[in-house]
Amino acid sequence: MKNTRNASRGVLCMSNREAKPTPPPHTTRYEFFEPLGSGGTGTVYRARDLTTGDLVAVKVLRATMYENPTHHQRLAQEFRASTQLDHPNIVRAFAMETDGSTSFLVYEFVEGRSLADRIEKEGPFPEEEAIRIITQVVQALHYAHQRQIIHCDVKPDNILLLPDGRAKLADFGLAKDHNNDQNLTQHVGILGTPNFMAPEQFGEAKSAGVLCDVYSLGATLYNMVTGQLPFDVKFALAMLSQKLQGEIPSARAVRPEIGEWVDRAIQGAMNPKPELRPDSCLTFFKLLTARPPSAPERASPEAIPVPDGLNRRASVRHRLVVGTSATVDTAVFGGGEETVEEWPLVVRDVSVSGIGVTLARRFEPGTELTIELADEPSANPSKFALRVVRVRSESAGLWIHGCEFVNPLGDSELSALLAYA
Repeated sequence: MKNTRNASRGVLCMSNREAKPTPPPHTTRYEFFEPLGSGGTGTVYRARDLTTGDLVAVKVLRATMYENPTHHQRLAQEFRASTQLDHPNIVRAFAMETDGSTSFLVYEFVEGRSLADRIEKEGPFPEEEAIRIITQVVQALHYAHQRQIIHCDVKPDNILLLPDGRAKLADFGLAKDHNNDQNLTQHVGILGTPNFMAPEQFGEAKSAGVLCDVYSLGATLYNMVTGQLPFDVKFALAMLSQKLQGEIPSARAVRPEIGEWVDRAIQGAMNPKPELRPDSCLTFFKLLTARPPSAPERASPEAIPVPDGLNRRASVRHRLVVGTSATVDTAVFGGGEETVEEWPLVVRDVSVSGIGVTLARRFEPGTELTIELADEPSANPSKFALRVVRVRSESAGLWIHGCEFVNPLGDSELSALLAYA
C-alpha cells in the first residue's frame, strides 16, 4: 500500500508540490533553475551561486516581510538553528538573505530524493536497510538535541536519501531552539505534520521536546517498514482521537516478517504517554538494535578464521551475529566535557585485542574512544577504552571501524562480551 501524499526531491521538502511556485527573489548572486517543491509558506529552487559556481538550494518565502513578519522571523530562527549544526547527516545552511521584500535561505544542494518519494514509488524498505537509515537519522537528532535544538517535524519527507545510501535530515523550519527562544510558537496550537506528530504537539506546540522527536522517529520507521501511514485519517482532531484512544500501531500486523524487537521499539516510541516512551533517540536506537534472549536469530558466537602466521589467541575474532548498541565518548581521555560526543553504533565482532564497530560517522585512526555496552538500555553498562586502528567505508553512509582495546581483554571478559551475541 503506497502513501497518498506528495513527495519532493532536493534539499527541502515542502508540504504540497502542486502549489503555485513563489517567484525567485531579485538577486544577482544566484541563478535560479527549476523549483524542487512548493508549499503554503514558499518554494525551494535549485540554483547556482555565481560567486562560487556551486549548486545550492534556495528556500524562498511566499509572503513579503510586510504581509507576514512572523514567517520571516521563523526563517531567521531556522537559519540560526541550522548554522549551529555541523553534522554529516544534517543538511547545511549557508546564508539567509533578503531582496528588501522577500527573505530566502540558502542551503547545500543535496542530489537525492526524500524517503517519502522512495516509499511512494517502491513500497516499504527491507528491515535491515530501514535500520541503517534510521541509525543515521538517530545520530543527527541526538546531535541536535545535545545542542538544545528540537526538530519538531521529523517525517519521511524531511529525510533525504543520497544515491550512495547516506541520509540527511532536512528542514529545521519548525525547530525549537532553546538557545534562542523567540516565542514564535507561543500562540500556535498545532505545529508539525499530523501523521507523524506526538499527541502532545496537537495541543501546545511550544511544549515540544525531545520526546516529540522520539515519537516522530518511531512513526517514520513504521512508515518505512510497512509502506503505510501510522494513522491515515483526513482531519487532525480525528487523528488525535485515534492516537490517544486507539491501539499503538503494530508494524508486524502489517508485515509479520518484521522482527519483534523492531516492532516493540516502534510501539514504545509511539506510546501516547510521553513518560512511557524511550527517554531519548539514543535509547530508542538501543531498543531497536537489541535482541531478546529468546529471539531465534540469536546463535552461538561464530569464530572468524585467522590467517596463518598471526597470534591466534589475540587475533581470533568472534562475529556478533546480531548487533548490539553502544555510546561513544571522545572526551574520556582528557578532552574536556565540551568535546563529549555520543554516537549510536553497532558492534560487528570482537577478539581479546579489539572490536569492530559500525558508525554513521568517520573517526580517524588514532582516535581514542570509550564504548558502553548493556543488555538492556536501563542496565548498568560495561565500559571499554578503545583506539581506532583502521577505517573503511560501507554502503548506506556508514563506516566500519577496527579498534584495539587500550587494555586487552582476559578470557573471562571476552566471554562476558560474547554474551551479547
